[in-house]
Amino acid sequence: MTDPKPVRTHGTLPHTRFSTAGLPSADAFDIWHDAISVVFDASREAAADDAFQAEVDAFDLGELLFSRFAFGAQRFARTPHMARRDGMDHFVIHLYRSGGYRGEAGARSLELAAGEISLLDLAKPLVTQAHTSDTLALLIPRHLLEPLLPTDDLHGHVLRGTAAALYCDHLLALQRRLPTLPACDAPIAVRAMVELLAGLVRPDLHGDATHTAQQELALDRARRYIEAHLHRSRLAPEDIRAAAAVSRASLYRLFESAGGVAHYVLTRRLERCRQALENPRDRRLISEIAYAHGFASEAHFCRAFRQRYGLTPGDLRARECAAATQPGGSPPSASNDTFDDWIRRFQRSAA
Repeated sequence: MTDPKPVRTHGTLPHTRFSTAGLPSADAFDIWHDAISVVFDASREAAADDAFQAEVDAFDLGELLFSRFAFGAQRFARTPHMARRDGMDHFVIHLYRSGGYRGEAGARSLELAAGEISLLDLAKPLVTQAHTSDTLALLIPRHLLEPLLPTDDLHGHVLRGTAAALYCDHLLALQRRLPTLPACDAPIAVRAMVELLAGLVRPDLHGDATHTAQQELALDRARRYIEAHLHRSRLAPEDIRAAAAVSRASLYRLFESAGGVAHYVLTRRLERCRQALENPRDRRLISEIAYAHGFASEAHFCRAFRQRYGLTPGDLRARECAAATQPGGSPPSASNDTFDDWIRRFQRSAA
């Protein structure tokens, strides 16, 4: 297996490689499965007897991960339990240069051919059967797309034709530049990728979108108010409604796809608490973190946290402390990270 450790020349982007080349064929898929299991559960048909190969070439642009994947035919799945457990609030944008897949993204059936681009929401379930493929993939946090697009119905959306060709050209040009791109220019590259993607997807949504431009602005005002006031134990719908400048009925419609206003607020409180618990520099008691994010009861916080993530706040903090400490007691060096370590770091920073 080629060196999976990040490579970084002075001033350029962190870069990591993974490959099953040189591994015994009997072990290649199992090692790949372990590496990709931080996001997807991968499997192969029992009758598959061809030699499996996979490789990843990835660049860390700070808020966005840009990767090239090549892999043999396999099934990818992401279950509701996996989404609750890791809390990833990201989209995977896939350009299939060759190969393709078919599957189900939530309730939406889709089939992707070479040259087409899919948008997959990691907060929602997914099952796909992929052919032997060569792809480019972006891992983008939701908060980068939300100001530009209604993200609730993007899961399984596919770009085809001219829109896909334009984005493909942009990604291929950027891929050629990434090895020498100065790290200080990463925000420029991220902004260009996100804004171009939104500009190409937005016209596709106009035909069936339920959100008007005015509704999107109102939703953005409501979300911003909620984020700024999560410390309040009583975050009343009336206050949110006033900040969004909409009627109460309109407010409930805006958050209907998120499970309602109360559910959205609870989810944001829990996400903020999870971030704090995963931060080794945050020494506050669990109860202090809960109260600081609007929970009136530590018991209620612990129950809600376990229901969403499948473990208690104390278990999460213990796990993160163990992962952040090497035998010598010092934090791990970024130079020792592998590709799956990068994904875990994105999971911990999910907003």
